[in-house]
Amino acid sequence: MIPGSNVRFPDASAGLPVPAKQLLAEFAREAVLVVIGNALIAAGLTAVGIGKSLGENLVFSEAIGLSIMLLLHVGRFHLQRRNALTAPRLAIVMVVAIIAGAAIGRVVASALLGLDIGKTFATKEIATTGWIALVATLLVTWYGWSRARIAGLSEQVARTAWLQEAAEKTALRARLQALQAQIEPHFLFNTLATLDSLIVSDPQRARALLVSLNRFLRATLEASRTESETLSVQFAVLDSMLAVHAMRLGPRLAYSLDLPVDCTNLAVPPMLLQPLVENALKHGIQAAVAGGRIEVRAKRGEQDVELTVTDTGPGFGATPGTHGTGIGLANVRDRLVALYGERASLTLIENAPHGIVARVLLPADDAHRLEGVGSA
Repeated sequence: MIPGSNVRFPDASAGLPVPAKQLLAEFAREAVLVVIGNALIAAGLTAVGIGKSLGENLVFSEAIGLSIMLLLHVGRFHLQRRNALTAPRLAIVMVVAIIAGAAIGRVVASALLGLDIGKTFATKEIATTGWIALVATLLVTWYGWSRARIAGLSEQVARTAWLQEAAEKTALRARLQALQAQIEPHFLFNTLATLDSLIVSDPQRARALLVSLNRFLRATLEASRTESETLSVQFAVLDSMLAVHAMRLGPRLAYSLDLPVDCTNLAVPPMLLQPLVENALKHGIQAAVAGGRIEVRAKRGEQDVELTVTDTGPGFGATPGTHGTGIGLANVRDRLVALYGERASLTLIENAPHGIVARVLLPADDAHRLEGVGSA
């Protein structure tokens, strides 16, 4: 497990559980190949004069080959379930499967052809069985080596992908923690300065400001320790944050939060909307002499959850090149890509008659089960 994340990958020696349907499908595919290979063995032995008729050789070849394959599968899967599959043990399983499979196949073929089972183990008949077992051994050995090589390469690719994904998620987590640690210093300084002045002039407002600031800082700290949080929690954090700014800015800032009941328990990455609100405050409200209004809304559709942060500031035209390029917004985009891929997006659009709308779209089906990088 990568420290600081819940990304896990198996040890190289660990046996991974395989669904029964997958095992049956794998067995069926291999059985087809074995049947074809057995038919070729029977034809080859008949062509060089070993054995009797093609039909009899075919029955013996199929019975012996399939018996060997079945025993080999049983032994290999038994070792996998015990996490004991190693090259020496697999070699032992192959030897036992070939010897026992040749004997069992001989008995089965004799029974199918109505032959005397005792006579089938005569010296002359054993020679035919030996040739079939020898060719089957070569085929099984080659097939086993090929499978082991392919499995090794596949495991290496899978582990590399796990490690790369884990590294990316760990890096995103570190960036969020850095963002959380960088709660804008000037925001804290300005708030403390406002608090200092209110203590003398308006103690009641000073107390309200202190309560809101405490709630905001506490919630921010808790967000750094969780993988996801509900929208109700995130909206409560934003309410505390905006309340602090409203006491500082006075009538220059008005705000509202609209969280429908069907969205309250949806899980989202922690601090997802905070950078968008900070962007609206910086480029929307503080950039306008008269201030403005910020509205935060959530809306659940059939396929998407829409989260919007709207401000009535100057908009794109008044401060060209300053919207959508900050570290906070880039961090939000990176987290959305890491969590949802192309199924989530962040877009900035012009608000009418002026201002900016930051819109986040999340897949509704995944809004309740974030995995891996809830706090990237």
